[in-house]
Amino acid sequence: MWFQFNSNQLLKISKCTAVALALLFLPHIMPNEYWLRIYTITGLWVMLALGLNVVAGFAGLFDLAYVAFFGIGGYTFALLSSDQLGLHLPFLLVLPLAAIFTMGIGFALGSTSLRLKGDYLAIVTLAFALIFKQLLLNLDTPINITGGVNGIFGFDPINLFGLTVTSPIGYAYLIWISALLVIGATYRLKVSRYGRGWEALREDELAAEALGVNTTKMKLMAFAIGAFIAGATGVLFASLQDSVFPNNFDFPQLVIVYCMVILGGLGNIPGVIIGAIILSILPEFLREYGAYRMMSYGLILIILMALRPQGIISEIGIFSKEEKRPDRDESGRLKASTDLYYEKKEEIPIEKREGKNYRKTDRIMLEIKNVTQDFGGLRALDNICFKVHDKEIVSIIGPNGAGKTTLFNIISGIYKPTQGSVIFEGKEVTGLRPHKIVERGIARTFQNLRLFSKMTVLDNAKVARFCRTNAGPFSILLHLARHKKEEQITDEKAKQILGLFGARLTGYRYSQDAMFLSYANRRRLEIARALLTDARLLLLDEPSAGMNPQETKEITEFIKFLRDTLGYTILLIEHKLNVVRKISDRVIALDYGIIIAEGSYEEVASNKRVVEAYLGRKTNERNRASAEV
Repeated sequence: MWFQFNSNQLLKISKCTAVALALLFLPHIMPNEYWLRIYTITGLWVMLALGLNVVAGFAGLFDLAYVAFFGIGGYTFALLSSDQLGLHLPFLLVLPLAAIFTMGIGFALGSTSLRLKGDYLAIVTLAFALIFKQLLLNLDTPINITGGVNGIFGFDPINLFGLTVTSPIGYAYLIWISALLVIGATYRLKVSRYGRGWEALREDELAAEALGVNTTKMKLMAFAIGAFIAGATGVLFASLQDSVFPNNFDFPQLVIVYCMVILGGLGNIPGVIIGAIILSILPEFLREYGAYRMMSYGLILIILMALRPQGIISEIGIFSKEEKRPDRDESGRLKASTDLYYEKKEEIPIEKREGKNYRKTDRIMLEIKNVTQDFGGLRALDNICFKVHDKEIVSIIGPNGAGKTTLFNIISGIYKPTQGSVIFEGKEVTGLRPHKIVERGIARTFQNLRLFSKMTVLDNAKVARFCRTNAGPFSILLHLARHKKEEQITDEKAKQILGLFGARLTGYRYSQDAMFLSYANRRRLEIARALLTDARLLLLDEPSAGMNPQETKEITEFIKFLRDTLGYTILLIEHKLNVVRKISDRVIALDYGIIIAEGSYEEVASNKRVVEAYLGRKTNERNRASAEV
């Protein structure tokens, strides 16, 4: 029947019911009005911490202007709902106006500091917060706007559809209902395409961009959403306090919020909530040590950032879910890999899988025209020209330092060539940003693995679908049909592509962090991510590197399968010439940034200049002399 639920749904419903009942009755069982106020203020801290968690936890941006956004919301409410400007706008209008205005400021700040990272971003955002504080102190003359050190007070009471909120219990309900909305919103963001994009950005910005994530847009969205939550919280705080002063939005408040986020664990929503609750209540027991309270916060912050930047709350058992893994026996010991694979159904060898039999066509897929790349006084590539045809496998070989990876970086948009152009399917893509290149249909892997190590195998794969999905914040937050359909398709597509690699990337491995995969499986996962971008041209940078002979044989067969059965066009860099020999339609040899040979494997392998590039001229001369003797 329509009201039947599975066990997971019942568990969620029971948890939500328990939380709702707790929030309903807690205000009435507080021992006195003082603790009722602490309970109410805790809701504000929870909202502040979750907003900062979006910026610093989800996206990994070190934002020290966050407390200024809190203040902008509070002072906007003060100006619009008091005698200060004489406007007296209704609360239901001021709340969204203040939040949206603060979001605009956050967006503007983010747009001016996009190129900055780490310490430099922290310096710029800290400067913004200090400037904001000075404005609050000094904008009382010649026209009194902020009230200076005296602040602004005496606000209009909150009126919600004819119901006036003035009592402490009324404020407790209002603020904690708002906190629940923020919790739900941040959770939906975290498990959406936005959440995966932010997490990828936090772990490896270049890899995220190369998978189609618009990192510029994602940074701006993080700043804007964090500012929106802080601004809305500032409105509620100002109304609760019935006044605003510059010292309400000072650096110590920022330190407290960061301590909450770091204590709970960056990006960990339940942990951040508990961190906020602990650090909201704990100071009340330390009132008599007030002189050392901020010193304690600073010490906590330093220790946690140094020893456990992922937070400590997530380590508590009740916040983590242990799943039974098939690679471990009943005692928890790791099974031998042979035992594990014998328990699985026998897989169909790649070469026997049914499908079309694609071969090289005459249509030109990629054209490199006179590409030159200089790094200062070093010329890494010199007037490179070649074409790649549709459904063709082209291998690029050459000694270390020949310019192979530099060429891939130019094709994938990481570098803009000094001169020359890159033409893909008849359209120039030279100088486009990496995420735009991916959107056009070119995807790559890296010589040095660039997986998102702390993300699961399934989420690593899903990140690659970012450029093929379009659900926006409203669709995600309201859980609209477009978002739900995209998430369903993303999940199905990710599992389908991971399934090409059999048990190595499926089953329990879906929820396994990428860092725990074997080296060969990490290589496979990186190829799977490239496939999930819906690319038509794959750039594979040493796909068999670090693999043993059996694994090398398997990946060689898989690359042939990608072209022969799935119809991909492939350009790869490879040092193992046996792999090159088996899969290549054509081979291009580079040395010192120039093409020294091009043709079939046999033609290139026997080319004198290629042999010299790999073995050296003197070695060859000695070999010939020995042969003559």
